[in-house]
Amino acid sequence: MTLLRLLARLPLLVLLCSAACTDKWVAPQAAKHSTIAAWVDTPKTPYKIEPGDDLSVVMPFNPELNYEAVVDPKGGLTMPLVGTIQAGGLTVDEAGRDINRALALKGITDDAYASVSVRTYAGRIYVGGQVKKPGAVPMQSDMDVLQAITAAGGLMDTARTGEVVVIRRSPDGRPMLRSVNLTALIRRADPQQSVALQPSDTIFVPETSSVEADQWVDRYITRIVPFNQSINYNVGSGGFFR
Repeated sequence: MTLLRLLARLPLLVLLCSAACTDKWVAPQAAKHSTIAAWVDTPKTPYKIEPGDDLSVVMPFNPELNYEAVVDPKGGLTMPLVGTIQAGGLTVDEAGRDINRALALKGITDDAYASVSVRTYAGRIYVGGQVKKPGAVPMQSDMDVLQAITAAGGLMDTARTGEVVVIRRSPDGRPMLRSVNLTALIRRADPQQSVALQPSDTIFVPETSSVEADQWVDRYITRIVPFNQSINYNVGSGGFFR
């Protein structure tokens, strides 16, 4: 049974309030559809360095210049002799290029061939619901839903693997939602179920049977979703899940 069919059978929907969780289902017409954006697949792109990322810089021909440092809150990477370069928002290749340029401009070396890698990612993925260790897990490059769930201790026996929900913030700040069929991903390697995660994405693994609205919202949404809680979540209306 698809998520849309399951939700269509539910007479009411979950509404997330800013002050507290409601203890009753709310009629669909009461939901504000404009608070949820339509899901848009983001093209896969190379990872962009973020503040807080722990970087390693290796120079094969100048090992004395090798360095490890954390990107500062403004996105700067400060290295001896190089100074500070704006690494935030760059790929590791672009950061290496800027380090090479800085060393050449300072007359230190023209062939540094700096190789930059991320030792520890600052970004987090939030995983909740029927997983063994719900909470934030460290972001990894090219992380997908299955990998994030594995980092959260794996699925519980009560998990509904065919309808895992991914929540992501849209460019205008509204949440976007889509479902992922882990069963199809695992058994058939269905490419439609492979979602490349982004920092601050939230994954919710529902139970095999329906749960009360107040329990669902309190345990799995208000505690882990990194959105402003004044937003209303209309998870019961069609069109927001794929």
